[in-house]
Amino acid sequence: MRIKSKLLAIYIPILLIGMTLIGYWAYLTAYESVREREYKLLTQTLSLTFVELVEERHKLLVDSGLENVPMFREAYQKEVFDELDALHLSTDKHFTVSEKSTGQLIYTSQQNWSPLDISEANRQTINNKKVAFGETTMGSEEILFACSEFSPWNWKLTVSQTTDALQTSLSNIALLTIIITLFAVALVSVLMGSVTQHLVITPINKIKSATSRIAKNHQGISIDVKGTDELSELARDVETMSADIQDYVSRAQAANKAKTDFLAVMSHEIRTPLNGIQGLATLLLDTELNEKQKKYATDLKASASILANVINDVLDLSKIESGMSEIDLIEFNLDSMLSDLVTLLGTNASANNTRLEYKSRNLDSVMVTSDLTKLRQIIINLISNAIKFTQQGTVSISAKLKQVAQEEAQDNKLVISVKHTGIGIEPDRLESIFEKFTQSDSSISRRYGGTGLGLAIARELAQLLGGDIKVSSKVGEGSCFTVTANVRARSVDLVGTNVDKEACAATPAVNHNLNVLLAEDNAINAVVAQALLEQLGCNVIHVDNGLKASTRVLEGDIDVVFMDIHMPVMDGVEATKRIRKLDSGAASTPIIGLTAEAFKERHDTFIEAGMNNVVTKPVTIEALKESLVKLERENTLTSSM
Repeated sequence: MRIKSKLLAIYIPILLIGMTLIGYWAYLTAYESVREREYKLLTQTLSLTFVELVEERHKLLVDSGLENVPMFREAYQKEVFDELDALHLSTDKHFTVSEKSTGQLIYTSQQNWSPLDISEANRQTINNKKVAFGETTMGSEEILFACSEFSPWNWKLTVSQTTDALQTSLSNIALLTIIITLFAVALVSVLMGSVTQHLVITPINKIKSATSRIAKNHQGISIDVKGTDELSELARDVETMSADIQDYVSRAQAANKAKTDFLAVMSHEIRTPLNGIQGLATLLLDTELNEKQKKYATDLKASASILANVINDVLDLSKIESGMSEIDLIEFNLDSMLSDLVTLLGTNASANNTRLEYKSRNLDSVMVTSDLTKLRQIIINLISNAIKFTQQGTVSISAKLKQVAQEEAQDNKLVISVKHTGIGIEPDRLESIFEKFTQSDSSISRRYGGTGLGLAIARELAQLLGGDIKVSSKVGEGSCFTVTANVRARSVDLVGTNVDKEACAATPAVNHNLNVLLAEDNAINAVVAQALLEQLGCNVIHVDNGLKASTRVLEGDIDVVFMDIHMPVMDGVEATKRIRKLDSGAASTPIIGLTAEAFKERHDTFIEAGMNNVVTKPVTIEALKESLVKLERENTLTSSM
């Protein structure tokens, strides 16, 4: 049976019952004596309206669990009094609430009220309620009354009217009919609402709750809705959909993990020989070469650097797409950072006959909190692109905060624009340049080079920082890229800032004569790393697997270990764990990992195994020096010489 048929089958009998009650009460009222009718009207008003009203508010209070909270109890009682005011105006009857035990007046719709003498009243039970009714005097007026008790609130409820109403029998009959009709309609409405709640609202709520769980957990669910109507069919469809979603999510997660594992392996396999190429090219350039040899070695190193940049772009994009790119917030001087970048890239601009300009607004003596590395990567990419596409022109960089920084750190919006007078971009290509592996036209990559990943990664990074990158351009006149990012900013004392900058600029030197154990199985990479460490003044001892490394550390006189991760016999992670379990003081020997794996979660795994730090290949002398300086700052490195 469909839900519409169910509703009709239930609502029609309920309406018939309601109309029958109305006709029945109208029939009785027409034939009863005037006095009996008035008494009955009073008692019905008391039991069906007054008492029901009080009981309804009391039930709502109990159901909500607030019965013992005075503030809410008084509020519900006030609603009763407001309803009684309305009833008094509509029925011309008076309603009174007094203390059952003391007789003290609580509420009345009468202006001149005095306690009633009910000693001669008639008593009977109406609707399971004991009611007293009769005739008495109040002041100089004859009145009819009916009263009852409401024990939960210790109330005595009284309905009264003057005897003048006895002379208006027809009006009273009509009024009584209206009251009973309204009551019947209210009763039918309550019953219809209850049925609707059971047949419609409850199943819908169950389906809604189930869909919320699907959206949050992406798991299969079961919905407790039985039957053959539309809502039951919908519930079963949702259950089927949830099972499909769970299967799709599981397969997507498995595919994403496979992609991550593949990238990690490829990163290692490509970076390992690339490390040798770059390292040997660097070492070769440090030897005496003729001009032709020097040019070959320089081109070799430049080509390796380009390949390294391509690999880094692919890995950065993969990390962003897989959600593994994390925000590392630090506080720094933005103006100084941008000035340093302009200085750093000035050489590239000069080589391209391009003038590089920088100006800032409201950034003096301002410290901002953001991800410095990602912000630098975005700006370097945009400036490098601007220089690349601008021949004998100008590249202008401007930066500002939306709001002037205050002494206390507050949320702010950073806006950086990179404008150049280069070749420009066709209007229909403005959005596509942010797509992966896409440039403004197919000839760009042939003429200027590049993978087409830089802008895609820059926009992804900007969006990670809560902003975006927009571009405007005119062919032949140039382009303007505008970066926005959410930051926190505060103003600082200029002198203090300069002192901090000078302190940060002072880079400690590496202690000479450190005994360094290099564990590296790749012969070329070992030669490169050993040569670079020796340039830093270290005494290098080389072994080609982790077992030999752990044995040599046990012998002593090793200040620091550079441990390759992937080695035969015993890998670097297992060797690190073995060293950390040694009983001697050698167990605390600092260990720096060497790996071609670029993913941070893999680095975290190596550090959890006991390594102090991790250096990513291709290895540079700067990276080796920085890792040693970091150990010295942490007081974990001391020379044994």
